[in-house]
Amino acid sequence: MNDLVSCIEIRVALPPGVQPGQVIQVRAPSGAIVQVRAPPGVPPGGTFVVSVPDAPQTVQSYAAPKPVAPRPVAPTPSRLQAPTPYRPPPQQYKAAPRLYSTGAIYTKNQNPTCADGGWWKWKCCAGSQNYCAYTPCCCCCCTDQVYAVEQSTVGIVEKFGKFQKVAPPGECLLNAPFGFCVPWETVAQTLNMRVRQNRSDVSVKTKDNVFVEVKVVVTFKIADPQLAAYKLNRVDAQLSSYVEDAVRAAVARVELDDVFTIGEELERAVKDSTEARMLEYGYAILDTLVLGIQPEPRVKASMNEIEMQKRLKLAQVHQAEAQKAIDIKLAEARAEAKHLNGVGLARQRSAMVEGFAACVDTLNVTEDDKFSSDATELLLTTQYMDLLDAVAEDARTRGNERPGTQTQLMLPTGIDSVDEMRSRLRVFAGAFKK
Repeated sequence: MNDLVSCIEIRVALPPGVQPGQVIQVRAPSGAIVQVRAPPGVPPGGTFVVSVPDAPQTVQSYAAPKPVAPRPVAPTPSRLQAPTPYRPPPQQYKAAPRLYSTGAIYTKNQNPTCADGGWWKWKCCAGSQNYCAYTPCCCCCCTDQVYAVEQSTVGIVEKFGKFQKVAPPGECLLNAPFGFCVPWETVAQTLNMRVRQNRSDVSVKTKDNVFVEVKVVVTFKIADPQLAAYKLNRVDAQLSSYVEDAVRAAVARVELDDVFTIGEELERAVKDSTEARMLEYGYAILDTLVLGIQPEPRVKASMNEIEMQKRLKLAQVHQAEAQKAIDIKLAEARAEAKHLNGVGLARQRSAMVEGFAACVDTLNVTEDDKFSSDATELLLTTQYMDLLDAVAEDARTRGNERPGTQTQLMLPTGIDSVDEMRSRLRVFAGAFKK
């Protein structure tokens, strides 16, 4: 009756190049060599569980049967033309690193303890990459407290209340030889290293006693974390005070109209005034921007009114100059028209007088004075009637084109008006005879 042999189960990794069904040799924890057969379905590099004896025993070795070579098969023409399939070269098996981890690191701003769930790291294995361990308990005397510093921030590490170092982003190890009982090093605070901006609305008075509101934005960041953590408490309030002082000093020397033209000078003055002062507290000034200059609403309205009146005055001047040029051209045109009308009228009257004189000479051919007088009166009466007809036609034409400009002619309306007209015509005819 065979004695019972105690066995234990171990996990075996299948070496590369070993196919399922082949026999491999495994060394048991007791030192004995055990032959096991690779089970099917396990790829190279995979693991499987086998039972091995716990105590050493005699192992009979035997030669593995030689595999029977397959019969050679003549390749067909299609196989000769087919390309050879690509097979990657075998890689050397590498065992996984011996890393014992109890879980993820737990980040807390306060000092972690065993009850808090904080994490600690063995100092003896902190310098090794493959053999390191995190533990949720601080029982070991040689441990470091693990603290995680976020990206774009730095941690201020203090030792018993005194500044020790500046912790960069990532894993920070705090010296804690006695665990949570006596925390030697602690992260007192974290500082944001991103670029920040400060906006200040400053109300100042110009040289001509006008109040304006200047909006200034200053971009800054931390240059020295140690100075920024221990020398200045309220950075925004201090920076706003420096900006207001610089703006008041620059704007008080110029008038209101010049404030809108000194934007670049004002930015440079604010930066030069605040850069050196803030550098003493660990902050670097990157840039200053003047967003806007706003005077009082009533002052702004009066400035717009003044500018509008100036432009209206200039427009009136230009309009008067244009009207002057138009009037000059119209006067020149009227003068030229009157000159031409006068020339035409003179020619017309000369022709009329010449024609009238010719008629009178024709009538004076006979020696009968009575006939000559009657003919002359008839001629003058006919011309007078033509004159009245022309005056009436001119009155109608002007009334249609321009109402209110009709020609008015006063004629005698009495019974003796015809005799009076004839007597005047006789006088006129006698003058021609002389």
